[in-house]
Amino acid sequence: MLRLGYLVGVVALAVFYYYFFGAGPTPSEYVEDLEWWRPWGTVMHAPVLMGLAQLARGGFPQAWVPILLGWLPPLAVAALGWRILRSAFGRAVLVFLTFIMLSFVYYGMRAEQVWRFFEWRFLAVSASFAAVVTLFMFAASLFDETLRRSRALACAVAIAAVAGIFVLSTEVTGTNSEMQFNISPWPIVTLFGFLLAGATIAALHAAAGAAVWIRARASGVAGTALALLAAAIVAGVAGAFIFTSPRASVSVVLLAVLVAWLQVRRSSRAPQTAARSGLVRFATGVLLLAAILGSAQIGGLMQRRARDVTALQVLDALESYKKENGTYPDSLDALVPKYLAQVPRPEIGLIRDEDDRFSYSNYGDSYALEFASVLWVQCQYSPPYEFAAGGGGDEDQAEAQDSPYEDRHAPTKDGTPDVGAAKTPTEEDAAVKATLAKHGLNGSWTCPKEPPKLW
Repeated sequence: MLRLGYLVGVVALAVFYYYFFGAGPTPSEYVEDLEWWRPWGTVMHAPVLMGLAQLARGGFPQAWVPILLGWLPPLAVAALGWRILRSAFGRAVLVFLTFIMLSFVYYGMRAEQVWRFFEWRFLAVSASFAAVVTLFMFAASLFDETLRRSRALACAVAIAAVAGIFVLSTEVTGTNSEMQFNISPWPIVTLFGFLLAGATIAALHAAAGAAVWIRARASGVAGTALALLAAAIVAGVAGAFIFTSPRASVSVVLLAVLVAWLQVRRSSRAPQTAARSGLVRFATGVLLLAAILGSAQIGGLMQRRARDVTALQVLDALESYKKENGTYPDSLDALVPKYLAQVPRPEIGLIRDEDDRFSYSNYGDSYALEFASVLWVQCQYSPPYEFAAGGGGDEDQAEAQDSPYEDRHAPTKDGTPDVGAAKTPTEEDAAVKATLAKHGLNGSWTCPKEPPKLW
């Protein structure tokens, strides 16, 4: 009863933090009745606390003073709750609520405009992100507890987790026609929650699990050394799949060795169950990595098919329409039924909805055909201006075809991708251009064949 009451108290504190630190009403909204879910932004507008708010907005390092003051209560509550709550589920809920409160303080003080821009979606996305990261952190412990109770239930939980990762990874796109500038915040969950935090945490689970299992089989200093070496190898392999930067992969290895060492020390207190817990942790990490990275690959295949197969039908029909009518149509509906039986839709994800469609803009002598892909990728095709306008001979087209263009995979000096770098077209790029040219299309796509690897 004490533990349940403590969690209820933490929930109440989180609600208080939402209204206290949240982006409050604008000056024009003070005379209106705000919806019940709108935060009051007390810390930003109360005369007693306005000095702290101005200090936070002034920039770092002085901004840390008010932020840390706001963080102290939830961190203290979390530290005490960790000792009171013993189950993995209770601790996971505690960590989730703590993450939420920390985000309320930071965004309420330092990035209030972000909160205002996304309105209610900010709370939904920040809560979703915190929940996803927390679940990844406690995945091994939660799965172990479930497995002890029922193998059938554990199997169902694993299937649900993999399915959830797949659905979100292939359904969430970076656009939302109902939002200003069509920008949606939801890819934060898949981009940062899955591909960055989730994959890294999964790699740590796999590495620590391998270390604990080996240490349970081999005792002494040699066993510990072998366990840490295994953790480094597992983390190195996983990091190579997650990151393009060697520094990031090395950081994952170092962090994995530290986590593995802590887990080995902890498992030494219960050697009779160490081997089993190590296997469960290793299996959990491998399963999560396969689900995250595999879903990202499938999302890339969907983008490639939508770009190089489905959209090609529309592009071909647009050129056929122009040859007969002298100009491009005002809308894609004009292509039906003479040039297309129906306007095809890009298949991004398995669930069909109104957002799964091509967006078309007619510019007279040119046009733009685009669709929303996973992450924040927006694919757009446009014919070159001189080609669309009827100019540009074979010599100009050959020069344009041989010229370098954007390569989002080219690394900079620090190893991160350079979106502005140029390179010689790859065989895949040449094949795409050849396919377009075969249909009388000499334009290009703004997106690569699959979503870029950003880390």
